[in-house]
Formats: sequence, structure tokens, C-alpha cells
Amino acid sequence: MAAGLRVTEDELRALLIDQLGVITAEAFAAAQGIATRMRVPLEEALAERGRVPLRFILEQLADTWGVEFTELRVSDVKPDALHRVNGEYARAHHLIPFDVVGDKLAVAMVDPRNKRLIAQLEQLCHGAVVPYLASPDSIDRALLLYRGDLLDLLKRATADNASATASAESTPIELLTHILEYAAVTAASDVHIEPYEHETLIRFRVDGVLREVISAPPATIGPLAARIKALSGMRIDDRRSPQDGRFEGTAGALRFDLRVSSLPTQWGEKVVMRVLPKSSATLDLEGLGFSERDLAIVSRNILRPFGMVLVTGPTGCGKSTTLYAVLARLAAERMSMVNISTIEDPVEHSMSRVTQVSVNPPAGIDFAGGLRALLRQDPDIIMVGEIRDRATAEIAVRAALVGRLLISTLHTNDSTTAIPRLIDIGVEPYLLASTLTLVVAQRLVRRICTSCRQSVAPDEALSAEVLSRPEFAACLPALQQRGLVTAAGKNTENLRLFRGGGCGRCGGTGYSGRIVICELFEVDAAIRQLISARSDASLFRTTAIGHGMRTMFEDGLEKVLLGETTIEELVRVTT
Repeated sequence: MAAGLRVTEDELRALLIDQLGVITAEAFAAAQGIATRMRVPLEEALAERGRVPLRFILEQLADTWGVEFTELRVSDVKPDALHRVNGEYARAHHLIPFDVVGDKLAVAMVDPRNKRLIAQLEQLCHGAVVPYLASPDSIDRALLLYRGDLLDLLKRATADNASATASAESTPIELLTHILEYAAVTAASDVHIEPYEHETLIRFRVDGVLREVISAPPATIGPLAARIKALSGMRIDDRRSPQDGRFEGTAGALRFDLRVSSLPTQWGEKVVMRVLPKSSATLDLEGLGFSERDLAIVSRNILRPFGMVLVTGPTGCGKSTTLYAVLARLAAERMSMVNISTIEDPVEHSMSRVTQVSVNPPAGIDFAGGLRALLRQDPDIIMVGEIRDRATAEIAVRAALVGRLLISTLHTNDSTTAIPRLIDIGVEPYLLASTLTLVVAQRLVRRICTSCRQSVAPDEALSAEVLSRPEFAACLPALQQRGLVTAAGKNTENLRLFRGGGCGRCGGTGYSGRIVICELFEVDAAIRQLISARSDASLFRTTAIGHGMRTMFEDGLEKVLLGETTIEELVRVTT
């Protein structure tokens, strides 16, 4: 079984069922069965099937055991603490020393109750040890730091790769290993390897922003691209055609699914890798940043037995992540009583007990063809990666019409324009009025780092731009009612704003992670009448706002005033 916490089934049962009452005995038993079959730790199965967030389990266990919980980040680990414990010893006992406070060494562990181990540590370090509970994945990620300065190792491997002969296969292997290690410690979502005339540029996308990490000699790209293509099942001898592939990579004890794309350019093949960690952290709607009100609306609509739910927004706004979180919620709520199937391009996250199909045009599987095939497989819930054309849209709408729940994505700028977009594609308004239940439009904004968040005076020009927007006047009464803006009205003195000052935990950026800002468009009887009447697009939005829909700008401004993100981020994604 995969490595996990040192906690017994009886302890988890007593905590979650008897003490906290957050899970039923039946759900606990189902999670036990899944843990045995899938060979995963019970706490992971409980997070997935019992809808109990893993962090919540860890926090409650830490409280019960009388220790602190740490949401350990690589940037939390201080070098002087790390080197007080031998790397081999730390890996063998699955722990990481991360801080020194006075004469005490703070150590993150999966087993902070192990008094014998703590006594050994105190002998080795010649001082007191304060144990903390941390997730196994966070410790695995931090253990990579024992490899040394990963950025320095990456730079040296890059230089060696550029100077090596084509037959020196170990060099690109080592370079790729260091790339994956650096992606792991920075929590990068994508790696870009870009060839230019005088350099090969390696950049990592962290929190939605590309960061330049290495500028290497041009000769770096050839052997590295060949190695990645070989692992991904792509043709190495074809350097003139775009190709796609995937492979599984590792960094220490961490495992990744890597989705790879190559593109021939003027100076060689550009390679982009999407990094998808096989983490125990379950995709969960609560963790995406939806407010309590919005979460209730989403839950109400996805738990209906039929209808169509759409997630809209530009590329990179987190639509797929939201769809996977919805599927995870549905799988947890309905257990094994439903058949959940997907057609995706490509499959990004593997999900247990979900039938997932990848688009494969050479084999005749596109979105429309794959959806037709899935409809013959007795599905209850269908996820279509994207509605792109008339054929897919018509089949999707008819599937939702005959008693199935269908969820998908659409490229529109806001929620209400999904209706005219589908009608333009060719969907009959009367069918759309009968099936569409909810449209979620969203963007991702960077979250302010909680370690260095501070209150700041508003930037006059930027604040004035926000205050002058018509959306601000429209949402001002609601913001005043919730106490986020004073009743004095529209002036910058009434805005209390926040910003990250920059620290080691966030790499000096002031941001750590991302959250969703969204608007939720529920289709009610009045909207259905407007759809059937082929009303003007602007009327959908006016009616929805009149019926209580909060706009994306209002949701984002609320998160700005609550100190979750900055006004600069709000302007960036809503302008």
C-alpha cells in the first residue's frame, strides 16, 4: 500500500464518525474498500469518497494528538534546519526538519507521536525537537532539497547537455530529471523549452505566470527534445510535424503525468510539458475559491438528475479543473449508483471509477463521435471536454434532454453569452431552454501570500479606474450591506486593500497559489422564456442580474476587499 500517515482505521473511525460526525459509517466502510482495492492510504480514500478534505483530516488529527499541523511548503524549509538531519535518515523515516526556533528544531513528520524517533532525533541534533504533522506529499516534495541547490544542478546539467555528444544518452536523462525536480519544488503547472537562434530558453509557469529559469546554449534543445519525445511515444525522426504525447515522470517519491506537445519552429522544436502531479490532494470544489453562496448554487445544479451545466472562459482559466472537481463531487455524492463517462482532449486527470475516453481523430473519435458512442454505454453523467461545433452541441443538448446530466466547457467571455453562442452554433432555442440549467464563467487570479500579506494604501489611479466602472456602482449596495465598503460611497478612502510584501515562502512575488473569481448564471423560468423568444443577448444579462446574479467583477472585488487577491489582479483578468 502507498505510504501514508501513521494512523489506524480505528482512530480515523472514532475521530470522523463518533467525535466529529462528518462521515457516515456506510461511507467510511466504502472508503475502506476503495483503499484496499486501490492500494492507497485510508485517509486518501476518505478524502475522495467521503468528501472529507484531506487537510481537514490532518488538522483534526494534529489537534487530537496534541501537535501542530503545518501546510509545509518547500519555501518554508530553512537550510540551517535541513542540514541538521542526514538526508538518508530523513528519507528513511519520512520526515523533514524545516525551521529552528531558539534552540528547538521544528520537524515535519507523518508520525509525530513516535516518541522513540523524536528521542533519536534529539540525540542526533543535540537539542530539543518540536514535531509537526504534515501531509506525506508535502514531505516528499521537501525531501528533494537534499539533492542540493536544484537550480544550480539544473544549470550545470543544462551546460553538460549542450556540450555532450549525441551518443551521451545519460546527459539529457539527467537534465530532464532536474527539470522535473525543479518543477516539483516550484509547483509549476507547465514547462516551456523554447529554441531560439542564440539560446534555448527554459521557463516554468508558476501560479499562472511564466518565469524564466534557464537561458542555455542553442545545442541544448536537440538531445533534450529527442529524450522527451522518446518517452512520450512520439516519432523522434519527424522534426517537421507537430506531435502530442504523454509519459509518467518521477521526482524523488513524487510521480507526475506529463502531457507533451512539440512544435517545429525556425530554430528547432519547441516542447511544452503540462505537469499533472499524481497527488493525494483530491480535486474539491471548496478548494477552488468558490464562496459559500456560489458553492451552494453549483452543488444544487450538479446534483440534479438531468440538465446541462457549462463552464466558460478563455484558455487557462481553470475550466478543466472545475469540471474534474464537479466529477469528484458527483462520484462522492452518488457513490457507485451512477455511470460517469467522459470524452476529453486529452484525458488530464485519471479518476477512479470514471470511464474516460481521449479524442483520437485518426481512429474516428472526435467529440461528436465519442459522445455518440458514450450514449450507447448507458451513462448517467457525461462530461464533454469542450463544445466546439454544431454536431457536438446538438448531441450534448439532446443527451441532457433525455434524462442525463451533461457538463462541458464553452469559450465565451461571460456566462450569459453562452446562450447566443450555442444558438449561433446551431442549437434550437426550444431545446436549449429545456436543458440548460447553469453556466459558470470564471477566471483565475493569484492569491496573496498569507505569510507576507499587509494592508496598503490604495493606488489612486488604479482605484479610480475600478471605482469609475459601471459594475462598481451596480454592486456597491451589496458590498455595503456585507460591510466590505463603507456607506460613504465611491471614493478611494473607503477601500481597504492588501498586497503581499514578498517573502521566502512566495519567492518574493507576494502571491502564492490561485483562486477562482466567477459569475453563476442560473437559468430560471424567465430566462427560459427569453431563450425561446430568441431575445437579444443583452437582455439575458440584465434579467439575470435583476434576479440576483453576482457578476464576476463583483465576486472579484469582494475577494480583493477580503484580502484574498489584489486589485491589480482583478483589473488584469476583468479588463
